[in-house]
Amino acid sequence: MMDTPFELPKMTPCVFCELIAGRFDKGLVEETELTLTIVNIRQYEVGQVFVIPRRHAPTILDLTDDELHAIMRAVRRVSVAMVKTYSPDGITLYNNNGVASMQEVPHFHMHVVPRRKSSLWGDGPLHLAALERRSADILDKVQIDIKREREIAEEIRAQL
Repeated sequence: MMDTPFELPKMTPCVFCELIAGRFDKGLVEETELTLTIVNIRQYEVGQVFVIPRRHAPTILDLTDDELHAIMRAVRRVSVAMVKTYSPDGITLYNNNGVASMQEVPHFHMHVVPRRKSSLWGDGPLHLAALERRSADILDKVQIDIKREREIAEEIRAQL
């Protein structure tokens, strides 16, 4: 583990730390001693979630070995549940570290995304495809409300 050498996005307070502290409502799929799995409010693909560490760690370089292992166990667990829930054609995993990689929240988070061959977004990380399209209203199209977040969380949680 080392302190990150990367420029980080500016966000005070950290939205994920606020979620963990219970200050915001969230679509909680699962929580463990070291992690939370939550529904992404931007649903580029239905069922997209984040797995985050409870402790504030800006990048992968800041995680302990125990946190890394716990995150990957949660990723595998939610991936299995996604397959049962959505029958996707594949699952995309990705993580951004530092502003240069397009990290938006300065708290490590692994994206877990059920994918379909017929996806509007094509192959690869969804946020890159969205940027390539440069649609002015792209966020409006993928943003969901807390009610839908909870519905998606329940769909996935039922398969854990």
